[in-house]
Amino acid sequence: MSHPAPEKKLIHCKNCGNSFHGYYCNACGQDAHTDRIDKHFIYHELQHGLLHIDKGILYTLMELFISPGRTIRLFVEGKRVRHFKPLAFLLVMAGLYAFVNHFFNANVLLTGQTGVKNADTSIQAVNDYLKEHFEIFVLLELPLISFVYYLFFKRYGTNYIEQLVINAYISGLHTFIKLLLLPVSYYFSTTGHILDQATPILILIWTYPQYYHEQPRFQIIWRAILGYVIFYFLLIIILSLVITVLTNFPKMIA
Repeated sequence: MSHPAPEKKLIHCKNCGNSFHGYYCNACGQDAHTDRIDKHFIYHELQHGLLHIDKGILYTLMELFISPGRTIRLFVEGKRVRHFKPLAFLLVMAGLYAFVNHFFNANVLLTGQTGVKNADTSIQAVNDYLKEHFEIFVLLELPLISFVYYLFFKRYGTNYIEQLVINAYISGLHTFIKLLLLPVSYYFSTTGHILDQATPILILIWTYPQYYHEQPRFQIIWRAILGYVIFYFLLIIILSLVITVLTNFPKMIA
């Protein structure tokens, strides 16, 4: 469907009544083209509103696979128009993972049994919750890992909000790789578990030296590894406390 060149045609906004030239109303921001709702409208909404393909999710995913640290650094520095927003990217990846994981039923984090009935029931309850609410889980762990990395990298001038952006993209990339590894985890549980544990560390030591490309590489790598170890330790402590509470108060498990 073709439209007259927006710079040559005076548009009257159907939302606020403003007259303007261009693709968007300079008063309220509405799109200049508000055609009749038909099959073309539905197609555009599926592409633009649901998948946001034309706003960069596939482009961002490809760039993160090729050069994650450089991609995130350029986004933080202001090169953002083609990129999917970090929190939205993370939520889309988490939602996609949660949906596909229903068919594989892989544990998100916790594995193993203790032999104690209440404890095993509590572990299973936490596992089930993490699988059913994976989006909430990744959002809740994001502030924690970002705070740890803020402490480790603040000497290089990165603030906490920037670390939130960095780790949202990293977590989204990690979640997508977890999605690709689901068949391996399902059919080869031991191999899948090893890969699942190693993947985030590999992503971090690949990403952070690219992000801090002007800093000594070894210095950045050991900070990235130690930061993840501390984050993971804190996460296990938090989950252990939750399991302990559920074990001592089994009625809390619905």
